[in-house]
Amino acid sequence: MDDFIRDYARKGFLRDLLFNDITSVKDIWELQKKLNIEHLPNTVMVVTIDNYYSDTVNKSEIQKQAIRIRVYECLKRFVEKFDALVVNMEENLLAVLFWIEKDKASEVEYSVNTGACLKEQVEKETGISVSIGIGRRYKDILDLHISYKEALSACHHKFFLGKSQVIHIDNALPFSEDLGLYSVEVESQLSVRVLACDEEGAYNILRELMGDTLQQKAINPLTMKTRLIEIITTLMRVAVEAGADQENLAVLSGKCVEGILKSDTMTALQSLMQQAIKGIIQEVYQGRKRMNLEVFEKALNYIRDNFNRPITLEEVSDHVHISPYYFSHGFKNFTGMNFIDYVTKLRIDEAKKLLLTTDMNVGDIGKQVGYYDPNYFGRVFKNLVGMPPSKFKVSKKVRLDRIFSEG
Repeated sequence: MDDFIRDYARKGFLRDLLFNDITSVKDIWELQKKLNIEHLPNTVMVVTIDNYYSDTVNKSEIQKQAIRIRVYECLKRFVEKFDALVVNMEENLLAVLFWIEKDKASEVEYSVNTGACLKEQVEKETGISVSIGIGRRYKDILDLHISYKEALSACHHKFFLGKSQVIHIDNALPFSEDLGLYSVEVESQLSVRVLACDEEGAYNILRELMGDTLQQKAINPLTMKTRLIEIITTLMRVAVEAGADQENLAVLSGKCVEGILKSDTMTALQSLMQQAIKGIIQEVYQGRKRMNLEVFEKALNYIRDNFNRPITLEEVSDHVHISPYYFSHGFKNFTGMNFIDYVTKLRIDEAKKLLLTTDMNVGDIGKQVGYYDPNYFGRVFKNLVGMPPSKFKVSKKVRLDRIFSEG
């Protein structure tokens, strides 16, 4: 068996041990002999590259692979002195399988010291920060997969501790599954802030949600991430109902869920959640702008078609299916004037046109534009134009006649 084939077969064998895919001790011994493995391992470390996904988000697959190979090669050279073995398990996860003698005074201390030396060597040689989780020693080779699971669990504690950690499972407190702070009430409060486009209010809830109290409880990161994905999904649904663009939200949702799952520290997860909420609020705001444009353009068309009769704000707001209160505030933001002033200006502009282009008398023109009391029409016209309608008609017609005669 040449070296390449032996190395490939050895990695497959080690993965089978860690995944508990070999259940016969006899088969294990035979493979050990064929693959020239001197000692069967009894303890597992896992090594992860800190901030791998966030730091490589804009890198090509070749660049990512180069980073992983550098770490792998460094680990491989270093663990040879301990007669240990290295195998890639996932994109950003390597396992180191080693053997600890039975008479070691403190297997935990020995494992941690070995892990610390390994971490220091990798960071010194490659400049890449790594964290290490360590499982317990097991006499029975069929229990090695338990050590692997423990190492994974230990490594998950870097989520709260930060990067560049060496954590033995015996030194790690059990994770809590208490998600009291992730209640439906908190989810509702976030939804209200998102609908109000209140970024700072949403950030305050997020800081409380993921603050010191939560870290002290050491919630299981996987459980926490699952709940956060549920919260983000709810906020996305609320945003769609508020008029946000579904396609934009779908893209944002995909990136957010992927980022949540790959966040390996609390700090990174907080930053990602804040970015996600900001993105959702921006989509709600843009959706509202689009909806407002459609709603108020529809409202203006309705007013133009009906200004010559007694028209009310409540009637127009009902026509566009929004509350009078919201319509009143939104209308002023959209047109720059309140509803009464807008209708008045529209009526007087139409009256001016009729005064100049028809032979209708002032009273009839007033009725034509919605004023059935001639005196009231005269007062409104004078307040807005600066002269009574009769004087406006005479002065403007004289001026127009002069312009046409001179032309």
